[in-house]
Amino acid sequence: GTLVLVATISGNAFNKMAKWVKRDNETGIYYETWTVQASPEKGAETWFESYDCSKFVLRTYEKLAEFGAEFKKIETNYTRIFLYSGEPTYLGNETSIFGPTGNKTLALAIKRFYYPFKPHLPTKEFLLSLLQIFDAVIIHRQFYLFYNFEYWFLPMKFPFIKITYEEIPLPNKNKTFSSL
Repeated sequence: GTLVLVATISGNAFNKMAKWVKRDNETGIYYETWTVQASPEKGAETWFESYDCSKFVLRTYEKLAEFGAEFKKIETNYTRIFLYSGEPTYLGNETSIFGPTGNKTLALAIKRFYYPFKPHLPTKEFLLSLLQIFDAVIIHRQFYLFYNFEYWFLPMKFPFIKITYEEIPLPNKNKTFSSL
């Protein structure tokens, strides 16, 4: 990322923004990296929407526009990750899966699935983990999604995953991001 001036606001707008940020932070209680859709085609069913840092930034721009921010004429860029899946199957929450009376077989499968997703591995372990993820997602077409404190099974479909780089213009006084 880069540090660039994107807007100018008044002190009044700043105070409103501070209150909004606190409220948004208290209501956005989960983080989700992936957008899960039925296919990459336009209008495809979206099973789960991502809720990540870039979504926060876009919501912030929308609020700043509402509060009268003067935006510069620049575009902002965002990386998004899409997973493609058939209809997800609800598996349960932490207690129903991992609790004392939980499903031990399912709990073990979920733990095994997430084990290779560890950050900051040496090169050899990283490559091995990448192969394990490839085997689970591409070969066996399985993904266990943790979304808003619940677990879901995703039957993965080709093309399985897509990473996009999207340019999104900043709002102007007459137009805000209405789709967020």
